[in-house]
Amino acid sequence: MNLSAYETFVSMDWGYNAFGCALWWVCLPDGHYHIAREYKFKGQTAAVVGDAIKTITRELRVKRLRYVVADPAMWGHTGAGKGESIAETLSRQPVGLPMKKGDNTRQTGWQRLHELFQAAPDGKPWLTIDTGCTYLRRTIPAAVSDKSNPDDVDTTGDDHGLDALRYGAMSRPAPTRLASTTGTVPAQSAGALFAQAKADAERAMYAA
Repeated sequence: MNLSAYETFVSMDWGYNAFGCALWWVCLPDGHYHIAREYKFKGQTAAVVGDAIKTITRELRVKRLRYVVADPAMWGHTGAGKGESIAETLSRQPVGLPMKKGDNTRQTGWQRLHELFQAAPDGKPWLTIDTGCTYLRRTIPAAVSDKSNPDDVDTTGDDHGLDALRYGAMSRPAPTRLASTTGTVPAQSAGALFAQAKADAERAMYAA
C-alpha cells in the first residue's frame, strides 16, 4: 500500500500487561478518513513499539506522520517521578515520533465516532476500516455499554482498539456536514453505537 500522497497520522492506546493498539489514519481528499493498518502489541517496551510504528509507516510509504495521538496516561511518571515517561521515550531520538497527548473525554469521543460512522453526502461513512484490521473490526461490535453509565463502554472488555480509535477521532474536526445541520446526534448507548458502526463500516469500504 502506498500512502505517500496522503496526510497520515497514528492514534494509539498503550498496553504492556494488557494489549495496546496503534492505528494508521489516512486523510482522504474528499474529507473521509480510512484506517489503513493496525498494530496490536503486548509485553513490549516503548522503544520496541516505536520501532515497529516506524517500520510499518515505511512499509505504507508514508512520507511523514503528521502526529501520533496517544493515551494521555503515557505522559505520566511512576514512582518518584524520575526517568522518562513512555511518551518521552517515543518522542526522543532515535525513535523520534511526533507525539501528541490525546483527549480522553470518553462520552464525547464515542459520540464523535458515531458521527464519523454516519454516511457522508456521497453515501459512504466518513470513516471506514480496512478489511485487514481484524482486531479492530472484531472489537467494535463486541463493545457493550457500561451498566452504570450506558453512554460509556464497559472497560472490563477488550476496549484498547476502541480507545485508540477514539483518540484519533477526537484529534480531528467533526465532519463538515454535521456542522451545517440544525439537528443533533441522537443519544444512544455505546453498545448500540458500535453495533451500528460495524454495519455502516462493512457497507462501504475503500479499496486497500
